Amino acid sequence: MLTKQQIENIKSQENIIFTTADKNGQPRSIYVIPSRIESDKIIISNIQMHKSFENIKENNKCFINVFMPNKNDLQYKIEGVAEIYETGSLFEEIKNYEETENLPPELKVNAIIVVKIKNIEESNG
Repeated sequence: MLTKQQIENIKSQENIIFTTADKNGQPRSIYVIPSRIESDKIIISNIQMHKSFENIKENNKCFINVFMPNKNDLQYKIEGVAEIYETGSLFEEIKNYEETENLPPELKVNAIIVVKIKNIEESNG
């Protein structure tokens, strides 16, 4: 579970690194901006994701890395399990928020990825 301080630290970052792997274990890392951060999950909107999105369909294990050089090189390494939502109330809520508050009109939320946190490692450096 993320603490309130960890949530605030992650929210203060412009991007986080989201890593997925295909069915053969080939990793892929991309920068993402979380749509929502809660103590037990991080929600990411799929706006332009292709390969990483396909990876989740094949292998739902994922990893999030947050590096904060302005906080004495604080780093969170978060292991998780991803679930894709393309319908439902949570999807509609996140989609509506992102498309009305954050995204330019030409971009749309195609799905959301809910990363359920399994393990968190915190370190400096």
